[in-house]
Amino acid sequence: MTEKRHQPIDFTNIRDLLSVVFKRKYTILAVFVVVFGTVALYAFLAPRIYEAKSILLVKLGREFMRTPEGANSSPGLSVQPETIMKSEISILTSKDLMMRVINVLGIGRIYPAIAKGSSTRTNAEQAAMATFEENLRVTNIPGSGLIQVAFSHGDPSTSAAVVNTLVDTFKDKHLDVFGGKTTAFLERQEKAFQERLKESEDKLSNFKLKNKVFSFEEQKTNLIELLGTLDEKLKTAQNEVTELEQRMAFVRSSRWTADLPVETRNQLVALQQKEQGLLERYTENSRMVQTVRQELNALKDAAGKATEQARSVEVARIESQLAGARARAGSIRAQMRQVEGELNSLDRHGRELQSLKREATQLEQNHQIYSRKLEESLIMDDMDRQKMVAVSVVQKATVPAFPKKQRLTRSQMIGAGFLGGLAAGIALAIILELMTPGMPTPASAEKSLGVPVLITVTRK
Repeated sequence: MTEKRHQPIDFTNIRDLLSVVFKRKYTILAVFVVVFGTVALYAFLAPRIYEAKSILLVKLGREFMRTPEGANSSPGLSVQPETIMKSEISILTSKDLMMRVINVLGIGRIYPAIAKGSSTRTNAEQAAMATFEENLRVTNIPGSGLIQVAFSHGDPSTSAAVVNTLVDTFKDKHLDVFGGKTTAFLERQEKAFQERLKESEDKLSNFKLKNKVFSFEEQKTNLIELLGTLDEKLKTAQNEVTELEQRMAFVRSSRWTADLPVETRNQLVALQQKEQGLLERYTENSRMVQTVRQELNALKDAAGKATEQARSVEVARIESQLAGARARAGSIRAQMRQVEGELNSLDRHGRELQSLKREATQLEQNHQIYSRKLEESLIMDDMDRQKMVAVSVVQKATVPAFPKKQRLTRSQMIGAGFLGGLAAGIALAIILELMTPGMPTPASAEKSLGVPVLITVTRK
């Protein structure tokens, strides 16, 4: 009696293996056909993926330079090159930039299946964004300032269009991020400082007209020189007054005598000689002596009166000169007081004038700074309109002629399907034999019963 129990297959016996193969040939064939057919069908019907690439060069342009904010500051690099590359890659892979590309080209062109299968536009955009992000690859070429942008798609022209649109949109986004937004602010500041400068200049001009201060240093120098000249004139006038006062005192003293006429002097001399001659012959009480003395005294009285009259004339003349000298000295003193007052007033106004000048100078410097910055900003705006950025396209994306290289080619996939289908069928046949109770092969029967098998009968 044959026991219905599981009998293992001897995998070292080729005969057993061949027996199993021929016994389960239809099962093996069915499994082979299914596996091989599926793999072959996938190999022929699998979509081809095309990858378009573009290479960008990131330079250290004006966007990354520190703008000078003052007259003594100098421009310089504001960020490190490594940070610049990370920033550019972040912009290229930003969702906002990808959504711009999707909106420009349209979801229906890039992912028509998503556009047809989505119920709402929001769902379509979200699905397109997720697929777009999976198909986009942005990498930095090590040791260089180059960035490679690659996009995979089933349509070669669409893949190239996506990459080129992404690069163009990236330039606009780059300008939005790094571009100058200060032109309007600088215009307002420049205009404000221009108005303030005009007000300051008008204020300075009105101050000069009101206080008659036009050239402070020159006016001060002229006043000081005029004061020195007046001081010299005053000293001269004072010396003249002193001399006239001394002369007046001398004229009024007894030491001063007027010059008598020659005739009077001769008469005095003759009478004195006559008196001396009479005294030698006569006494003092002599009538002749007395008569001569009377004549002499009369002549002296006349000479004295003439002297006093001359003294009066001289005193009057000196007093007139003295009054004129004193008047000139007084006038000079008045002029000096006026000049000193003007000088003091000029000094007082000078401080305010200097303050107004400093204010006008500072405003002019600020106006020049903002004017220069506004001019630079306008130049940068013009460069932005021309899209002159620090990113250059080294290699523009072209329509790929061949699909993206996959891990297995079509031939390799068909070969793998052939071998895999054959191996799967044989493996399934062996598993089924192992699960079948009894002795499936003559060898297993001989091994189990210990007697040789004389004949085999196929069970139908």
